[in-house]
Amino acid sequence: MEPCGLPAKILDMEQSRRSFLAGVAVASQEWVRYQDPSTEFDVRRLTSPEHESTLSPLPARCVDRRSRTLLFSARSEDKWAPYVIELSNGQIKPLAVVEEYAPDSLTFSSDDRSALFFSGTKLVSIQVNNQHRTELAEIREGWTRSGPVISTEDGQSLFFVEKREGQANIRRLRQPKGSPETAVEVRGTALEVTPNPKRAMLLWLNEAGELWVAAFDGAGQRRVETPAGRVLQAFWSPDGQAVQYLLEPAESNQLIAIREQVLDARTDTLIAKTSQFVVFARNANSSVFVGASRSKASPNILLLLRATRREFTLCEHKAKDPALAEPFFSANSQRIFFQSDRHGKMAIYMMNVEKLIEKTDS
Repeated sequence: MEPCGLPAKILDMEQSRRSFLAGVAVASQEWVRYQDPSTEFDVRRLTSPEHESTLSPLPARCVDRRSRTLLFSARSEDKWAPYVIELSNGQIKPLAVVEEYAPDSLTFSSDDRSALFFSGTKLVSIQVNNQHRTELAEIREGWTRSGPVISTEDGQSLFFVEKREGQANIRRLRQPKGSPETAVEVRGTALEVTPNPKRAMLLWLNEAGELWVAAFDGAGQRRVETPAGRVLQAFWSPDGQAVQYLLEPAESNQLIAIREQVLDARTDTLIAKTSQFVVFARNANSSVFVGASRSKASPNILLLLRATRREFTLCEHKAKDPALAEPFFSANSQRIFFQSDRHGKMAIYMMNVEKLIEKTDS
């Protein structure tokens, strides 16, 4: 007999919610501060390495613009779920119970009020403060999702990728109300799709390490001609006029480098060579870059100052796969976040760098 006349499905959801909350109640604050053995800088491990916690890969945005809240995914009893950390005190709170949750899809909305992610084939928005849930869109039948959902800075559009049989569609959902439409049709794959902060343009990579751009309506789709080698990662410059990217040269004896190409002029220049960065990110004004080195002798998180082309070691990451370290800046450039399995399972780490880097506008 069903208590209070509630349907079995609702009861199952409520039981799942209570179980979910009970699982995180014993670990509502997990962070640990330690001194990095190589630099003696303070590092904070925000989540316990006893269970797996991950950040969505860039260009997803996991920290709000005021650097107060961090979104992440954690696995308990083989189920992934979204969480938030209050960065002032390390308190961890569950965000929602989600069926078929996709941890690599989690990101903030443009106004920081909601978390966006995929639940099975459905694109979902959940308000961070009150957990109000809204279903925004659904993947088409016969297609599968690929990668995160990304919002334009003005919040007027969301982009995500659907793929099938050697092709990918970059889909656009106009906000606040609209239906998904195909913005760009791509042969092969479309990875790390990123909308331009100032122009109606998209940037993405494919599996071959080629860099592509197109307008929001698919016009002008073209490959960005880069020096011989493989593009590992790419971002728009703050003014939207150029692409800054990490290039692994074709020659094995050459160092991985950060380069920049101005799209309209098609001029390509070296920003700096790196100590074998495998992933990187820029701060808000592109004056400083953070990267994770793939060097086995020095598995470090490093800062690279653009003006001097000099690197500065922050700490060890010691991730088994350095490409998963995913370091990035807070919006004001005063904190750096990364992830590593150096202490056990994948956990999330934070460093304050306000004494090293000037504050930028959030």
